[in-house]
Amino acid sequence: MESTYYKNPNFLIIADDLGLHQAVNEGIIFLLKNKYITGASLMANGQAFDDAVGKIKDIPPESLIGIHLVLVEEKPIAGLKIYKNYYSFLISYILGRVKIDDVEKEFRAQIRKCLDAGVLPKFLNSHQHLHLLPGIMDVTIKVANEFGIKYIRLVNEPIIFSFGKIFRIAQLLFLRFLSGLALRKIKKNGISSNDIFVGFINAGNLKPEDAALAGKLGKENKDRIVELGCHPGFESEDLEAKYKNWGVYNWRRELEIFS
Repeated sequence: MESTYYKNPNFLIIADDLGLHQAVNEGIIFLLKNKYITGASLMANGQAFDDAVGKIKDIPPESLIGIHLVLVEEKPIAGLKIYKNYYSFLISYILGRVKIDDVEKEFRAQIRKCLDAGVLPKFLNSHQHLHLLPGIMDVTIKVANEFGIKYIRLVNEPIIFSFGKIFRIAQLLFLRFLSGLALRKIKKNGISSNDIFVGFINAGNLKPEDAALAGKLGKENKDRIVELGCHPGFESEDLEAKYKNWGVYNWRRELEIFS
């Protein structure tokens, strides 16, 4: 994919999960070095965090590095209960068992770890988009203000109906609703966000059509922020084995879309 985002500063291509695994780091850093993507979000509690921090030193200075706040799957930094996956966290959240104070401590610890490593985050998003949940969004805004971070991702992807994606579309509708609620609070606090997002429906399995759609929306909405989220990386049997519960993730194919 031709790197067009430098022609339009409001068109962002952001790779998530930097720090997840060395193979992911190598793929993302390759794309950043060659200016195929705009930036990446770093997992402070990813197993390959130190590797990612070392590699960040070699990317162009205009690359945007943010923080991928993590509440599930990876080991917490500040003593938050370990949640196996998104569903176990959501059930606990609905039942009122997730303590917002603990989430705040965890978010603050993750941001401080990045800062202590010399990373100055430009934006916040989260693993599984959990920052959009009521209460957790309030914490996200609070720590963003505390650390001077001026951009928070929203998930407001256009809906394109497909019978094979009904459950995923239902999830998107929920996230779009939460994003609408969050937008008012974000603006009230002087923080910016994307106007359009692409990358949720086919997360981990982006197709060239997704990148083309994002590019088209960027060209048609040059006065609005269009963000394309992606998950590129190089192939690794260890990576695939560890995260096999994610389903079929095509890290290498996503890398090839942008390179």
